[in-house]
Amino acid sequence: MRCPDILVFCLSSLVSGLQPAPESVKLLETPGTSGAWRVDTRSEIAGSLKLPGANGQGKVLAVRGTSAIGYEERNLALDTKGGVERAVRVYHKAEIKRTLGDQAQESGFRPEARRVVLLRRDTQEVPFSPDSPLTRSEIELVRTDVFTSALAGLLPGREVGIGVSWAAETPAVRELTAMVAIREGGLACKLAEVQAIDGRKVARVTFQGVVNGSNEDGPCKQELEGFLYFDIARAAIAYISLRGKHMLSGPNGQDGGTLDGRFVLTRTPIDPPDNLTDAGLDNARLVPDDDNTLMLEELGPLRLEYPRRWRIGQARQEQVVLDGADGSGVLVTLTPAGKGPTPAAYLDETKAWLAKSAANTGRVDGPREMEPGLSTFSLDATLKGKPVRMEYFVRTSAEGCILIAGRLNPGDTGAQADLARLADRKSTRLNSSHIPLSRMPSSA
Repeated sequence: MRCPDILVFCLSSLVSGLQPAPESVKLLETPGTSGAWRVDTRSEIAGSLKLPGANGQGKVLAVRGTSAIGYEERNLALDTKGGVERAVRVYHKAEIKRTLGDQAQESGFRPEARRVVLLRRDTQEVPFSPDSPLTRSEIELVRTDVFTSALAGLLPGREVGIGVSWAAETPAVRELTAMVAIREGGLACKLAEVQAIDGRKVARVTFQGVVNGSNEDGPCKQELEGFLYFDIARAAIAYISLRGKHMLSGPNGQDGGTLDGRFVLTRTPIDPPDNLTDAGLDNARLVPDDDNTLMLEELGPLRLEYPRRWRIGQARQEQVVLDGADGSGVLVTLTPAGKGPTPAAYLDETKAWLAKSAANTGRVDGPREMEPGLSTFSLDATLKGKPVRMEYFVRTSAEGCILIAGRLNPGDTGAQADLARLADRKSTRLNSSHIPLSRMPSSA
């Protein structure tokens, strides 16, 4: 090597040695139970849903929807791995609008149910309110919303340099895609740059990928692309922007439709508002129990609070059917005041129905009055070769009569307790101003 070449080589080495190394940052979010966050999300969705039909000629429905959700949130408890196990939110905004074909739907929160506790089990959230039973639509709104702390799985949890890539954790992918199960695919994340926004130093992380799996509607595929800002000083995700395409699978793998969507989340640390401070939460029931996990249905004149082990099987203005997972069933029937059967007459009707159904009737208890306006009777029977426990309640008032009939598995003390709860006037109520007396049946 010639002398000038040696000089150039040495100078180049010296200059390169003086250049700063590429910037690296620690991308790790560690949740705590002090302080609170203000979270606002916006989403849009548009596309089509293909319904199966004869000879493959199914109906195509246009789908559109928007949502604007905002709440203050505080973590209540962490699990053994340091993740958030329970959090409490107070919703200040929940506007959901969607159209399916020519059907328009809207949902939100009632004022008395704006404070909600989320209990996280694996990757599923179980919402309940310490202030009021939740309706099915309120529960679905919370369950389909993002569990914010789970998005920390988009971060590597360590120090990385610009341009370094990693795979997002599966729980975070499931949170963004709302998939129940992921068969293949995932999200590839990368630290793209470090920049200053509004005087704060943030790391910009990009992510994209294709995910195959299934949600509550069946098999599906999603193509996702987006980015997030990680506030370095606060060690927390501050912003997420996501665009995605959701492809549904119909019967036999046929095209079930495609939906395009966009989702934006902003997250800002705040001091806990009054109803999320220690004092504000002092008297709130923040652990799930038999009372604060009740569901609420308002069907015309009927307001019904019932345990979550039951679901509405059928409902019309004067009659509601509740189905249990184990085959038990409850029938709630409304009649105008003075036109319902007496407990004794109701028992005779029940015996006649059992005899017509070729059932063998065993022990009969009652009827007896439990309190003014509330009577009960029960009987054991064998119906279609299977033993059943039949329990009945008759509640009368000036507004009308409520008949509650339960067909339960013998020995199921939980279902019996649920039925007794339904008979309580706090759980099953009539609103006389909504009862169309001319349409009410005169007996069960």
